[in-house]
Amino acid sequence: MQIPSDKRSCNSRQTKLGERTNAMPTAKRLVASGNSDERTGSADSEHSYRIDAGIPKIPTLPMMSITQEMLAPRRSDMNMMVSRNCVEPTLHSVLAASVLSMLSIATVACSTPKAYCDPRYVADELTCRTTLTVEKTKPCQQIIPAGVNLEDGLQESEAVATGLANNSLFQATLAQLGMAGGDAVQASLIANPQVVMYFPSGDKEGQYTLYAPIESYFLRPARVKVANREYRRVGDQLVQNGLNVARDIRLAYTDLSLSTEQAQLAAEAVEIRQGIADLTQKRFKDGDISELETITSKVDALSAKALRGVQTQNIAINQARLATLMGIPTISTPLQPMALADTEIPALEEQNLIDLAITCRPDYHAAQWAIAAAGERSKLSRWLFWRADGVLDVRHGPDFNRTGGGLRFDLPIFNRNQGGRMRADWELNAALHARDAIHDQIYQDVRVAYRQMRQAKENLDVLDSEILPNLAEALGIAQKGFDDGGTDYLLVLQTTTQYLDSRSRSLDQRAALRRALAELERSVGRSLNSAPLDIPQFLAETAPPDGMLQSNLADELKTDAVQ
Repeated sequence: MQIPSDKRSCNSRQTKLGERTNAMPTAKRLVASGNSDERTGSADSEHSYRIDAGIPKIPTLPMMSITQEMLAPRRSDMNMMVSRNCVEPTLHSVLAASVLSMLSIATVACSTPKAYCDPRYVADELTCRTTLTVEKTKPCQQIIPAGVNLEDGLQESEAVATGLANNSLFQATLAQLGMAGGDAVQASLIANPQVVMYFPSGDKEGQYTLYAPIESYFLRPARVKVANREYRRVGDQLVQNGLNVARDIRLAYTDLSLSTEQAQLAAEAVEIRQGIADLTQKRFKDGDISELETITSKVDALSAKALRGVQTQNIAINQARLATLMGIPTISTPLQPMALADTEIPALEEQNLIDLAITCRPDYHAAQWAIAAAGERSKLSRWLFWRADGVLDVRHGPDFNRTGGGLRFDLPIFNRNQGGRMRADWELNAALHARDAIHDQIYQDVRVAYRQMRQAKENLDVLDSEILPNLAEALGIAQKGFDDGGTDYLLVLQTTTQYLDSRSRSLDQRAALRRALAELERSVGRSLNSAPLDIPQFLAETAPPDGMLQSNLADELKTDAVQ
C-alpha cells in the first residue's frame, strides 16, 4: 500500500519557531487529513480498503470472470485488513501528534519574550560617553584607528581610541557579552519532547509514547527575562570597564606628558646652572671669589645633569606603560605626547555632578539590572520544582488500536525547592546591598575627584599668576647683579632654585588637574564637554523595564525564605 501524498508531505514540511501566523490552522489541517486517511484510505491507492464496509475494493481484471464466491470476504482477509490498517495509522498518529506538538511549541515560543543580543551595545555606549569611535580587534592583531597618526605627535583622544581598540585585557572581557548572549539564546529554547517506542514482538503489543515538557513552555518567559536582564548587567559592567581603561590611558598619557616637560625643564636647569658655574669659574680666575664658591657651583651643575638623566629615563618608562595600555607594546614609533596645555574646568557644582553620576554611571545601571535579574530569578525559583509532561500514548495489537492522552507530573510533597528559593532571595538581598555600595562609592568618587580638581586649579592659578612672574623677575635681577659683581652667589643660587622648583610645581599642578578631570569624568560616567543630557529620556532607555525593586519587597522575600 502506498502512503497517501498528503501524509508524505508531513515529513518534509518544516515549521520555524519564529513564524507566528497560520501555525494552528496548519496543525488542524494535518490532523484532519490524518483522520480522514485512517478511516477510508486514499483514493489514489492501488489496493485500498474500506474498514467500515469490510469489503475490499478489487480493481478490474481483464480476461477474467468474477463470481459471487470471489466477492465474499473471508475471515483471514478481514484479519489481514485490520492488521495492515492498524499498523499504518499508528505511525501516522505519532507523526501527526509530533507535528502538532512542535506547532504548539512554536505558538508558545512566538508569544514569549525574545532573547536580547546586541553585539554593538558596549561599543555604542562607549562612543556616546566618550565621543570616540570604538573599534573591535581580532585576536593577535593590532590596528591604528582611522584618523590616528602617531608620526605627528600623540593626542590624548588618539591614545584613548587606540587603547579601546587594542587593549587585550579589555577585549578579553568583551567576550563576556557574547557569553551572556549565548545564555540568553539558550534560555529562549524549550526542552525537547521525548519519545518512547516499544515495537510489537510476539504477544507483546506495540507502544509509542510522546512526552512533551509542559513546564518548559510556561517557565520559558521567566527564564528569558532573567537572561535578558543578566545580558544588560554584563553589558553595562563592560561599559564601565571601558571607561576605566580610558581613565587609565589618560592618566598614563598625563604622566608621559609630565615626564617629557620635566625633562625639558631639567635640560633648561642644566643650562642655567652650568652658566652660573662658568661665570663663577671666571670670577675665581679674576680673584673676585674664593675657590669654595666655585666648587659649590660645580656641584649644582652636576646635580642638574643627574636630574636630567632621571627625567629622561622616566620618559622611557612612561612610554612603555602607555604603549601597553594602548595595546601596541611592539610598535617602534616613539610616542610623542602634546604639551600640558591649560585645561577647561566645567562650570558644574559638586551636587549637580553627583546627580549626573547617579544617572549615568554604567556600574550603577549594572547594579540595577542585577537587582531586576535577581528579582526575576527569585520569582522563578518558586516554580522550579514543577515537573509536568503532556503524554500521548498509542498502543496497537493484532486486532486493536488505542490512542490516549494524559499527564505525568511530580508530586511536590517533599521538595518544593526550598533551598533554591532561599538562595535566590538572599541573592536579591545581596544585589540590593551591592547597589547601595555603588551608590555610596559614587558620592566618594565624585567628591574626591571634584575637590582634587578644584585644589589643583587654585594652586595652578596662584603659581602662574603670582609666584612665577615674581620669581622670574627676581632671578633676572640676581643674575644681572652677580654678573656685575655686586650680588653674592648664595642669593643667586637661592633665587635660581626657587624659580626652577616653582616651574616644576606648576607642571605638577597641571598634571594633577588633568588627572583629576580624568577621574571626575570616569566617576560621572561621561565626558563633561559633551552635549547636555536629557535625563528623563536617558533613564527611560537605560532603566530596567519593571523599575527598581524596592527594599521592602526584598525584606518580604527574605522573611519568606527564613520561614
